[in-house]
This record gives sequence, C-alpha cells and structure tokens, in this order.
Amino acid sequence: MIQKIRNSIIMQLICIVSVVLIVLAITLSMSYFYVKQTTHNYAEALAESLLKQADNELSLYEESLRYNAESLCRFLTMDYVSDESNDAASRKEVQEAQLSSYFSQIVLKNREIVSAVIFDNDMNPVVALGKPVALPEKQIYLRQEEDLNADWYFPGKNDFYYGFYYPIYSDNMNKDQIGMCVFILEHWRIDGSLHNILNDSMSAMLLSDSNNLDLSFHAFGAVPPEANMADLKADDDYVYREGNWQNGIRIAVAVSVSGNTSGSTVIRNLIILAAVLSSLFLAVIIFFSYYQMARPIQKLDRFITKTIAHPNRRLEMKRSDEIGTVAASLNNMLDENQRMIEEIKESKIRLDETELSQQKMEILAYRNQINPHFLYNTLSCMRDMALIKDEDSIAEMAMCLSDIFRYAVKGSNIVTVRDEVSYIEKYARIIEYRFMGKIMIDTNVDEAVLDKPIIRFFLQPLVENSVFHGLEGKMDDGSVDVKIESVGERLEITVQDDGTGMDEETLAKLREDILAPTENKGVGLSNIVQRLRLFYGEEYIMSVYSEVGKGTVIKISVPDHIRESK
Repeated sequence: MIQKIRNSIIMQLICIVSVVLIVLAITLSMSYFYVKQTTHNYAEALAESLLKQADNELSLYEESLRYNAESLCRFLTMDYVSDESNDAASRKEVQEAQLSSYFSQIVLKNREIVSAVIFDNDMNPVVALGKPVALPEKQIYLRQEEDLNADWYFPGKNDFYYGFYYPIYSDNMNKDQIGMCVFILEHWRIDGSLHNILNDSMSAMLLSDSNNLDLSFHAFGAVPPEANMADLKADDDYVYREGNWQNGIRIAVAVSVSGNTSGSTVIRNLIILAAVLSSLFLAVIIFFSYYQMARPIQKLDRFITKTIAHPNRRLEMKRSDEIGTVAASLNNMLDENQRMIEEIKESKIRLDETELSQQKMEILAYRNQINPHFLYNTLSCMRDMALIKDEDSIAEMAMCLSDIFRYAVKGSNIVTVRDEVSYIEKYARIIEYRFMGKIMIDTNVDEAVLDKPIIRFFLQPLVENSVFHGLEGKMDDGSVDVKIESVGERLEITVQDDGTGMDEETLAKLREDILAPTENKGVGLSNIVQRLRLFYGEEYIMSVYSEVGKGTVIKISVPDHIRESK
C-alpha cells in the first residue's frame, strides 16, 4: 500500500487531504472544549472579582461610617447622666446642641443617615438626633465592637433600614467604654454602590443577613426578571459565589457563563463553517488535480519512457498552460538533442585547448621569474664594492635593502615584534639616507612584547604613509614615532608623525575607509584593516586622529596572540 501511494500523485494528494481533515476535526474539538473551559474560567474570575469589589465597597463604607461616628462622639461625656443638678442639665443642653450641629454636618454629606442615637452602658438613650427611632427588641444590647446589620427599625413602614453600631470609649488610659452610638441608614446608598459594581456584566448580586432577609438583589444584563438567587445558583449556566459572613451580612454573586462570553458561540460557529468549507474546497482540489495535473503528468511519463527507445517520436498535447509549455519544451529538447551533443563535444575540445594554453603561460611565467638569490648576491656585491671605495653609506643602504628583500620573501604571515621592528629600523635607515636626515624614524618598544606574534608587513605601510603623505611635503624637518607597548593581554601600537596633517573632510573619508575597507584601495590603511579582520576577527581597535599643521596619530590595539590557522 505504501509503495502504491509513493507511485501515485493522486494517492499522495488524497492522503494529504485526509490528514488535513483529521487535523481540522481535532482542532475543532479542541477549540470547542478550550472555548468552553475558557468561558467558564472567565465567568469564575469575574464572579470572584465582583465579590471582592462588593466586599471592598462595604468595607470602605463602614470606614466612612466609623469616621463619622468618631467625629460625632469625640467630645461626648457622660458625667451628667446620673447628675440631676442645674449645672449638669446645662452641660447636657450645650452638649446636645453641639452634637446636633455635628450631626447636621454629617447628614449634609451622607444623606442616607436618617437618625443617630447615643446610649449609655445601661442602654439608656442619652441623645437622639434626626428622625425618631426605636430599636427592635433583639437589637437592644451593648456592643463592644462595631456592627452593621439590617432590621425593621421603623414599625409600620414596609422597608428595612441598616443600623451601624459604634462603641464609645473614654479618653483615659484604660479606654473604658462609656456608651454606644447607633446610626440608622437608608439602604439606597449601599444598593447603588453594589449596582455600580455589576457594570455591564450579565450577573446578579444578593445582599442578605443572618435572618434570611434579602436586603438587596440586583440583576444586570439579560438575567430573567422573575429569577431569584436560588434559581440562578441551581442554573448550570451561572457561576455562583458567596462571601463570608461580615457583621451578620453576606454577599452572593451569580455570573452567566454564556452571557458574558457571547463571542465564543460565534467563534465555534465560524470554526464549524470553516471546517465544512475547507472540506468542500479540498474535494474540489482533488478532482482538479487529478484531471488537470495527475493525468497529463502520467501521459508525459509514459511518453518519456517510450522516447528512450524511440527518440524520433514527439508528444502531441494541445494545452496553453504550464503543462502544455512543458510538452512543447520537451519536443524542442528532443529536436535539439543531437545538436547539443555536438556542441558539447566541441566545447570539450576548446576546453582542452584552453587548459593547454594556460599551462604554457604558467611555464613561461615561471621561466621569467627573477631568482631571489641572484638579487641577494648582487646587493651583497654592491656592498662589498662600496666598502672597498670607503662609501659606508652606500654599503649600509645596500645591506639594509638586501635584508628588506630577504624579509619580504619570507614565507610566514606571522612574525615576532622583534622581526617587524628590525625591518622597520632598516627601512628607517634607507629613509634617512634618501631624505638626507630630514626625516627621522624612531622606535620605542617594550622589552616584554619583542617575542609576541604580529602580522608581517604590518607596521611598514603605516610608517610609509606618515613619511610620504605627512612629512615629504613639509618644509621643516620631521619625525615618525613608532611605539609598541603591552596593556593587559593586548598590544597597543601607536604611529605618530608631526607632518602636515589632514583636514576634517579627508579625515572623515579615511575613517570611512577604515570602517568599510574595500579591495580596490591598494596597500594603504584599507589593506591593513582587511588583514586585521583576517587574523584578529572583531577583536582589533583602530583609530585615527589628525589636525592640519600638527600631524597625524594612528592607534591600533590587538590581542597579544594570533590565530595561527590564518
């Protein structure tokens, strides 16, 4: 079966389409479950977030009530409660007026506060402010801690109110409790805060107390209007979360899974539609490929097989597409086959003749090369003749030139600093004679670096540039200083002259050549940069400084080792 598939394009195409369909089916299933899980996780996270926001909102509101209670009771005293004297009555009247003024200011900012009652430790009302109120029997007890609950504080009214209980302590060191302050609150403030938390989510929130009293129920979005929290808790499409009891009040949240992720259904439908359309499209591709590609290719294959035995036959296929072009090209190829064979034979003959001519030229070039030893012997003879005639300067020049030529034909690309500096010193002697002492070349090399490796012919182009571009056109005497020192594991090389220097434009062009050297720049700085890159990679540093009339400084920093493979 495998061999049959290998031998048939249409079978291979069917296998590919089948694999694509399987992958699409797996992708569809995974996408469905992934979207389902993602939407459920989102609903759970939203429920937790809403529950936390509601809890924070209640905590902030309790903090505000605590602040108002502290502001109201901060100057409260109870020393006149059991005292029936005229002075106690006067203090009581003044304090009640002061408390009434503070309470009016609190009500202006907190309109939901309708009453405030202050009790002593025996739950006797001391001061009553605002709307008259009588505490339900089950609420008449002294609290040692803050409390917020809901109850029917106004009998005869078909609506509940919240009560905030705040214990009052004296200002002495022992902080003895002297009474309790109670705020009676309308529920619209808390209802509005919880309703705002729901924002634009499809969800519901219930505020209830320990007496199974539904204090506040808010629904947002497309939640069924007749549904209550018990119905939503039992619905599988809702995620239900409830908080801990806090002062006898608990918050519960129900978030719709589908209602808050409505786009997931559209995505699933689009995936199914894409899978169906892809299946139909793949089926069309199979039929098109078979009739327009597979069958013509099979015909081409049979023709080529028979053409090997019958080279005079031609393929007849009337098509204007690529396959028709291939058939026409195949016929042209067969027509020109013999001619191409002849051309190949002629090309082979010309190639052999070319190689023979090239070999002859190489032999001639070898014959025309000058034997270096002949040059050394000639320079040595010139030196001996100069010494015989007491021409010491000519003898020294001939000897230096002989040593320079010997160094030039040295086979290795890597030499020691000692060898390179020795070569520069011989070059310096020739320059001194040539310019009659007008140009001097000095070398200053640390002893520690003399045996370090360096590139051969590395310093000479730098010194030559300083001589012929910086000092030759100078009217006064000039000098070139070559300095090599060791800094850490690197060689610091400085070539400095006091020549004519360069203007800003020339210096900028030179720096560009250093950053981007090209092969057609001769043997100057560009050639040196190319060799630095060849032997040191990116580990070298080269910089040029120059000023018109003051000279030029070239600084190069390289490692004190070289990759010998280069």
